[in-house]
Amino acid sequence: MNRADQSSGFLGWFLSGRWQASAAIVLLFALARLLPVLALPLLINVVALLALVTMQAGRKESLEVLAIATIGVGIVTWSPAFAVAFVLLAWLPGRLIGEGLLWREDWRGLLWALAVLGLLSLLVTLWVLPGAAGPEYWQSQLATLLKPLAERLSTQQKEAIDLVVPFTPGVVSLGVVLMGTVAGVLASRWRERLQGDLRVQRPFSTLVLPSWWIWPFLLSTAASLVLTGLGLWWAENLTLFLSAFYLLQGLSLVHLWFVLRSWPAWGLVLFYLGLILLSQLALPV
Repeated sequence: MNRADQSSGFLGWFLSGRWQASAAIVLLFALARLLPVLALPLLINVVALLALVTMQAGRKESLEVLAIATIGVGIVTWSPAFAVAFVLLAWLPGRLIGEGLLWREDWRGLLWALAVLGLLSLLVTLWVLPGAAGPEYWQSQLATLLKPLAERLSTQQKEAIDLVVPFTPGVVSLGVVLMGTVAGVLASRWRERLQGDLRVQRPFSTLVLPSWWIWPFLLSTAASLVLTGLGLWWAENLTLFLSAFYLLQGLSLVHLWFVLRSWPAWGLVLFYLGLILLSQLALPV
């Protein structure tokens, strides 16, 4: 791995060799296990760094980092299961996101990578894990998880939870899309910095969904109106997953609005902080 700009600080050091890259990734992934509160941002950064390896160093180097880092994660955590989790939750998304960003200069490649990742997560949570149990699987999982808090929950809260639980697969796939988007934006910007581009060459405000993207969304919505049983469960969660991309389109329009108004970047920071606070306030409801 010798394509990094050695004057680019941490990123230059990170890409200066497969061992450096693997060591940094192992450290961050192990920290995600030790610090659950920071697990999400740490995982996003790991995925972004792995995407950067694919984009900047190359596909062969990405496979080398996969081998070294997987062994390293298994040794540091002393858990083969955690090493497998690294491959599925970090390396695979990072590789697909990196390939998507390399494929096209706009965001279409990233959108395809996110679609593949989201569909894989939807398949796992709708079919692989539940098996024949269907939505009852997630009901039982949540009941076990919330058992220590059962006495603290009101009847209204329990009813609200029961209504939301069947949508767990859709929520998971939506989360995968959003996390992958953040990782893709980070990887794209980091690569621009390594190449010496002071201006953002691929701003998020330019993200545009293909015109035909509406048809799968409309078909899944229509299916959720006419199907029953497991078919309804699948259609509703697929619709929720597809809606994630229209959420991205909406956020892209917000970015474009800020650009057209020449508003400062800290305004976007306040906007996202506001969204996070609103989501936290909505949780008790």
